[in-house]
Amino acid sequence: MGDPRVKDVDGFTKISHSSVPSTLNPANVTLPKGLTVAIIGASTGIGEHIAYAYAYAGASRIIISSRTLSDLLVVEKQLKQINTQLDVDVVECDVSKASSVEAFAQHVRASCGRLDVLVLNAGYAGPVTVKMDEGQPEWVQKAFDINAMGTYHAAHYFVPLLLETVEGLRSFIVVGSIAGCIRRGIIANTGYTVSKMAQIRLVEYLAEQYSDKGLFSVAIHPGAVKTRMAEGNTPEAFIPYLTDDVDLCGAVCVWLTANFKNTQWLSGRLISATWDLDELLSKKDQVIEKDLLKFALLTE
Repeated sequence: MGDPRVKDVDGFTKISHSSVPSTLNPANVTLPKGLTVAIIGASTGIGEHIAYAYAYAGASRIIISSRTLSDLLVVEKQLKQINTQLDVDVVECDVSKASSVEAFAQHVRASCGRLDVLVLNAGYAGPVTVKMDEGQPEWVQKAFDINAMGTYHAAHYFVPLLLETVEGLRSFIVVGSIAGCIRRGIIANTGYTVSKMAQIRLVEYLAEQYSDKGLFSVAIHPGAVKTRMAEGNTPEAFIPYLTDDVDLCGAVCVWLTANFKNTQWLSGRLISATWDLDELLSKKDQVIEKDLLKFALLTE
């Protein structure tokens, strides 16, 4: 039996999208002049296509990173083909290591002098284990090192740079997952789901701690996407449900950036790239009044 809480999140808007609607096409978006974006975990899949979305939308500079440089060089070439005016930096970064994230932040500060948007896409699922006596403890440890501590490392070293950027957009965007809400079912992978819950909670903490300084923090569920990581760590029975396009999340990231002034009320919340964004905007008063799209302990 699936988890009803996940169904409620999936259906938060009556209309949903599996591919990028024409209204969200990044090529039709105009971003602020001089916009600088750093993306952690940009070598393949969702992170790669987030970079492409910002390139199509006219970002001035994109800094891409991952644990290995080889795939990033392919992404760099594609980015420059999409936008010949784009400046691209390629930096090696292992988000699970504080020293590596610190070095990446120092590079951005020294080379770019500003940062408007940080997108954290790096993640780890690992083999699915739905019982705590299954699998290996190191699988769970790695999930927490990358998904939870990686988010903390990125916040620790990049939030100061975002806040220091004069007239910057001060946006901290995390590619989270509705998996953080899952408690049961064939994809209730203990290490992944609980570490993703911690990640989403950290995003909420960022809003509590830094919203008064202008920081915008949000977690985005990218949809059910058939990425390399998903294919390698998803039960065979669930593979047919991985039907959302890999570029959907990037389009939503760009939409958030382009609509920065009108989306501050989403700070500290989890949203889904599959939701209809016009319908989401129409729910603004309801979301604010009931403080929705956050974790809470049920008392009734």
